[in-house]
Amino acid sequence: MLYGALSVGVSFQAVAAGMTNAEFLELDSSYKKFWIQGAMYSLGHVAAAKSKETGKCVIDWYFGDKRAERNSLILASMEKYPSSYPSAIFIALTERECGTYHK
Repeated sequence: MLYGALSVGVSFQAVAAGMTNAEFLELDSSYKKFWIQGAMYSLGHVAAAKSKETGKCVIDWYFGDKRAERNSLILASMEKYPSSYPSAIFIALTERECGTYHK
């Protein structure tokens, strides 16, 4: 079990190190879903560093009752910008809805 967790952690670091949207979209659907959920949860904490309201907005935007729509929007945005990075899509979409993360 520990080795499985470590391999997942290492693979996340590889993804974070520069995988483009085009490369991300080639991954298995369940992996994409898991990765997006983790990234959005983390992004909510980053946004909360600006304000609790911003962090709550990010969490509510993604994890609310429209999660399937949000996943579709995220994946469609990745398709539209294949040479960009997943993190850029996550930040752009959530800042559009919740405001900038900059203090």
